[in-house]
Amino acid sequence: MKKRYIFDLDGTLLHGDFSLTDDYFKSIYGEDATDLTNNMEVLLKKYERKNNRYEYDTLSRYLSMKTGLDIKPKIIKDWVYELRNVLDFKEDEITEVLESLKSSDKSLAVLTNWFGITQIARLEKAGLNDYFDEVYTGDLVLKPHRVSYYIATGDYHPYESIFIGNNVDLDYIGPKACGYDAILFDKDDIQHHTIQKIKKMEEILRIK
Repeated sequence: MKKRYIFDLDGTLLHGDFSLTDDYFKSIYGEDATDLTNNMEVLLKKYERKNNRYEYDTLSRYLSMKTGLDIKPKIIKDWVYELRNVLDFKEDEITEVLESLKSSDKSLAVLTNWFGITQIARLEKAGLNDYFDEVYTGDLVLKPHRVSYYIATGDYHPYESIFIGNNVDLDYIGPKACGYDAILFDKDDIQHHTIQKIKKMEEILRIK
């Protein structure tokens, strides 16, 4: 029986409008920020593969090197703080699902690949933070590094834990490779049918 449920955040619990990233960097660099903002998702994915956690200094050097812009650590820090204000929408039924799991004495955690100052503020604003016993963020450890999955399960055994998220590599293949159960949240049913997945959050409640 599963006792520990570990959720991804972006695209799983919350869906955020991150257009303010474009506005933020263009307010500093003007049109010179276009390549940076257009390629930010790809750049961050590559960073996460090479580094085991997010640090202001390291991310500053990395983005500066990749873009040719002088992106100082304070600029990164202010950006991370600004992202607390993204417009978020909760996934359908997520509050009811979390409420049901907690009432069944399940331990809930979040494992997310971004800075805690942003992610915890977003969870609090959405009214979800109190459901979780722990929130593990990218300034502690990054998926898909193996240690991230081990840390996120806390004191629970692998057979007692399950990961839920929308990213095949980070939230499904990663934990499965470490011996954990995982469920892919595939709302639009676009992934291969052999992957263990759900289309609606309420389906989690049927997992034993």
